[in-house]
Amino acid sequence: MSEQQSETERNKAVVQRFIEEVQNQKDWAVFDELNAPDFVNLSAPPGMPADLEGGKMFLAAFVNAFPDSHVTIDDMIAEGDRVATKKTMTGTHTGEFNGIAPTGKRVEIQFVDILRLRDGQIIEHWLSMDQLSFMQQLGVIPS
Repeated sequence: MSEQQSETERNKAVVQRFIEEVQNQKDWAVFDELNAPDFVNLSAPPGMPADLEGGKMFLAAFVNAFPDSHVTIDDMIAEGDRVATKKTMTGTHTGEFNGIAPTGKRVEIQFVDILRLRDGQIIEHWLSMDQLSFMQQLGVIPS
């Protein structure tokens, strides 16, 4: 295995661990371990800091709104210092999210993350998700 292949495999393992232990098990100590101090969220929502604390705040707000959320990796592609995942998140909306009162509705959201890693830590994050379907499932906008 070449050095680049082993770096790619290590990076994939970091991302898999983040999804399982942080997104699914809600282990905030692992969030701190796997994200670099100079982490940047390049998809931070308006009004949310794009740094490490802002990334944690965004994820915590999501977890508080969907405490039973579970993320499944549908596909993972990696090359060098970047890992891309296509994922499905399911969860029940039982807490306020972005000003939307709890609806009690179960949602299934498709999204893609692109992460850049350095020395076994995530340093950059991009997110693209199906916002239209998400808002329709919550009943915020008509189907």
